[in-house]
Amino acid sequence: NRWVTSTRNVSDDIKEETMTATAGTPTSTLFNGPKMITFDGDQTLYSDGANFDSNPRLANYLYLLLKHGVTVAVVTAAGYEYKTEKYELRLSGLLAYFSEKKLSPADCERFYLFGGECNYLLNLGSDYKLHAVKETGPGGWCTSTRYISEAPANWSDEDVKTLLDTAEASVRESMEDQHLRSRIIRKKRSVGLIPRPDSEIPREALDEAVLRVQAKLSSMNGGKGPPLPFCAFNGGRDVWVDAGNKRVGVHILQSYLGIPIHKTIHVGDQFLNTGNDYLARGVCPCIWITGPEETTYILKSILRLAGIDAGTTMTTAAAAAEGETLSSSSPATADNGHGTSVSKSSSLVDFSEVERRTKTIQLMDVYTGEILNSDSTNQPKV
Repeated sequence: NRWVTSTRNVSDDIKEETMTATAGTPTSTLFNGPKMITFDGDQTLYSDGANFDSNPRLANYLYLLLKHGVTVAVVTAAGYEYKTEKYELRLSGLLAYFSEKKLSPADCERFYLFGGECNYLLNLGSDYKLHAVKETGPGGWCTSTRYISEAPANWSDEDVKTLLDTAEASVRESMEDQHLRSRIIRKKRSVGLIPRPDSEIPREALDEAVLRVQAKLSSMNGGKGPPLPFCAFNGGRDVWVDAGNKRVGVHILQSYLGIPIHKTIHVGDQFLNTGNDYLARGVCPCIWITGPEETTYILKSILRLAGIDAGTTMTTAAAAAEGETLSSSSPATADNGHGTSVSKSSSLVDFSEVERRTKTIQLMDVYTGEILNSDSTNQPKV
């Protein structure tokens, strides 16, 4: 651990976590690669605004990582508080794959999801469903990470309200100045500017709104910025301002799980200064990808370098499906995600269940998590 003590740009609390986590761990028991890989959701594991429907190749690589002791965490801006079924719908095909492969309870415990970037922590149970991780008390993730100055445990409700009020005012001003066909959503710890049904917001307008709100928030308190971390970003089709960011989310996971920073990798597609993966660079090495296909290739390379045959658990049907769907998710429709070459009866994955969940997510507003009627006119484009 000599390299840790000689670092100049890593905070003392991260150094201490790293030394504690690695001390006394037998080298023979370590995966020959990262100990934890965190992922963005949209456009990294699945297409923007869609869900993880059917991508057997990517699902298999994630399964193999978990089987070999790697912690896998989805750190996403999607924030439905602790309404676990909303997140499960977004990951329906992946969770169905884990279930059909009978991922062991111990391996399931290494799968996490951080909603709202760093606000809502969930863990996969042996029932292949997501469960909220308790926040307070012995073992609570908020209690355990309170020593991190930027952690949610140290935010006051008043500071969060002030941050979001300021952000909402700026976003509203952008909407009016640019005459955008959009609407504003206010959540418990975020504010969003989203397109109206059957409308799109030009990328330039999204960037303008993001840069305005970043400047507005940074000028708070005499130029010191707000008293808590934030992230204002262009989501590709929308703009969001979150209390907290992915730097905080990844740091909390490292601390809570005892995983050193040099054994962590974050994978995402938003590393411009108007993106929400950008800040994760402050706490771990990152890989910038452009879509789920590149994520799949990266994981194949990681497994290969670790000496693991990435194709050993693929079924013939799954391999055929992979030829039809290299993308981890296409827009959610009843018949996408598995091509005509795949026989439902020959696959270990229950595609009828995946199809049922896919139909359900078609009726869910991915912005709010609201379940809509099939004839709803307010359903957003996904």
